[in-house]
Amino acid sequence: MRDSKRPGITALLVVLALAGCAGVAGPQPGPALDGLRNATYRDVLPQPVTLVEGRYEGEPFAPGAASRPVVILVPDIMAVGDLDGDGSDEAVAVLAYDAGGSGVFMFLAVVSDPGGNPRNIATFRLGDRVRVTAVDILAGRVVAELIEHGPDDPMCCPTQAVRREWQLPQAGRFRGHLVWGHESRAFTECGGGRKGWVINEAGQELVDVYDELTTAPYQPLFVEVRGTWGAAPRQGFGADYGEALRINELLRAENEGFGCRLELDGVLFVASGNEPAWRLQVREDGISMRSMAAPEAVVFGAPEKRGQAPRLVFESQGADSSLRVTLEQRRCIDTMSGARYSWAATVAVDGRQLTGCAAEGL
Repeated sequence: MRDSKRPGITALLVVLALAGCAGVAGPQPGPALDGLRNATYRDVLPQPVTLVEGRYEGEPFAPGAASRPVVILVPDIMAVGDLDGDGSDEAVAVLAYDAGGSGVFMFLAVVSDPGGNPRNIATFRLGDRVRVTAVDILAGRVVAELIEHGPDDPMCCPTQAVRREWQLPQAGRFRGHLVWGHESRAFTECGGGRKGWVINEAGQELVDVYDELTTAPYQPLFVEVRGTWGAAPRQGFGADYGEALRINELLRAENEGFGCRLELDGVLFVASGNEPAWRLQVREDGISMRSMAAPEAVVFGAPEKRGQAPRLVFESQGADSSLRVTLEQRRCIDTMSGARYSWAATVAVDGRQLTGCAAEGL
């Protein structure tokens, strides 16, 4: 792990910097700091903000008013190190937001690839006029030494020293029902019914697929996505939810099919196609397949797996024939229902070649 720690600046100096008064001397800009000074940050304001040379100024809070939202990167304190164990460094920076009144709200922002193409992957809210005295990356966690308000402290002058830790939200695959509209952008997970506001970082495809596969406003659509659960927005319609799912990738979407009822425990892949209709399930101990030619399941032995993503091949022997399943990791659209999948399948069996789409098991 490599990290750098520098003394924090006081809330008073933050206010002076935000007000455009005398600047605060910071470290000489290196590659990491240069990236942070011009990165885009989320979860500070309701919309993402992009800094220019370490500063963002929004439109006035009211037409003609002098007061406007200002966000700055505090240059005197940061940490750099491998936070998620992937072998690449992340940076932890301190941001200060002047809300236009006497308050200065402080945040810790985690940025990946700070020297190249910086991306803000998490933001932790610290509070109003909290002083950050040190920040570090230890054992996969963000650790900060703070001066917060004690029970009897005035808002100007916090005195209570605390040490706080955060862990990056863990990305995962989630299956459930998506509702997308102006006033409701919600995801309800299969099984437990976990529900939250949706923050779309998967791009326009998520919206386009929802519009294509639904027939009525706010109709639930089954989806499988990759993302992270985190805090709900503090303003707008999302503030009515207890948490939010930040969707990074759409893996599967279908309006017709098994949806949450599809059993995927212990399954490596399921695949299906049309004209003629067929369906198969790949497990470690065998492959079972149904088709128009063989409505009863034909069972093949434990498959031999070759290759790795984005191309996998499973070969197996049955009582009277052999089977070869080739999977390619790319967008696949079902020719009958329009459902989206993240794998395309080609099946060679009994001298025939079948094509279709596939979904990864659990």
